[in-house]
Amino acid sequence: MNTVTFPSSVTMPRNDDRPLWDVLLGVFGLPALFIAHRLGLFELVDAKAPTLEELCVELKLARRTAQILVSTATALDFMTVEDGRYRLTPLAEDYLLPRSSTYFGYYWDLIIDNHQVFSFDALKNAIVNDKPTAYGVDDIYQTHREEEERTREFTRAMHSISLPPAMAWARKLDLAQHRQMLDIGGGSGAHALMAAQAVPTLNATIFDLETVCPVAEEFIAHYGMGDRVSAARGDMWIDPFPAADFHFYSHVFHGWPPEKCAFLSRKSFEHLEPGGRIAVHEFVYNDADKTGPFPVAAMSMVMLGWGVGEQYSADEITRFLSQAGFVDVETVPTFGYYNIVTGRKP
Repeated sequence: MNTVTFPSSVTMPRNDDRPLWDVLLGVFGLPALFIAHRLGLFELVDAKAPTLEELCVELKLARRTAQILVSTATALDFMTVEDGRYRLTPLAEDYLLPRSSTYFGYYWDLIIDNHQVFSFDALKNAIVNDKPTAYGVDDIYQTHREEEERTREFTRAMHSISLPPAMAWARKLDLAQHRQMLDIGGGSGAHALMAAQAVPTLNATIFDLETVCPVAEEFIAHYGMGDRVSAARGDMWIDPFPAADFHFYSHVFHGWPPEKCAFLSRKSFEHLEPGGRIAVHEFVYNDADKTGPFPVAAMSMVMLGWGVGEQYSADEITRFLSQAGFVDVETVPTFGYYNIVTGRKP
């Protein structure tokens, strides 16, 4: 059998191959950081600013493996080295230390604990069969209705990634005219809590499943917001919404197909009084053709494993809201890759 299948005439490519290597080698950057996270590397560097030799002793690693791990962390701007001593960058201090209020690590733990969802075979099966693979079931939300521990882990992970953008958007939207926020599918209540902190005249209700609300109530107590933020048990697909003049959805629309997003938009329109507002908080594609940016496309790949939806463009979300009856629909960049698409009921 002839194994040489290349064309016999050779042509110089029009571009060098760095983009291919960037994609390929990026696959190894993530597990390197996950391993560093689980080994306690970032806490150790924060506590001691160690040398490589000290890292080897503390983490019980060979020099070669320790060097590869810290080189990856420094190359990705989570650590620096000066005079032979490693230190965390401000980025790592803000997101990779458990003592930080914006600690990202619980989301990393969720991904690590469900690593099989992101294997080649699982993603291929999700694409070919158009079905999610998380927890080994077709409907992760049914799992969250039934399994308290998984629900708790998932809710804490979502809080881990929600707090920084929640603090940001609540200061960018004019909420002064609103008195009652409904955080639909709100999980831990990160968005409700931060909005209520940012706007002293705003009260908030977190509307989520029976199994989620006890976790939300723990977060409400933790932030000392029990006098203005509460949790209401219900299913957004079948139960009426509690009274509110501001409906908020974060990381909700991307879990569902277009017809479900249109349904939620209409349901919010029906429940809001004139002057009420809806806000949809998501990573959004930069155009209707969905050509990027890459992190938004990659988040759609994440949703292959965790839901039946995808990331939408601002145009698509605008259409959901406009067709439901909302007016003055606009897209507001808020934090990182996040945008809010918001509209008003006339």
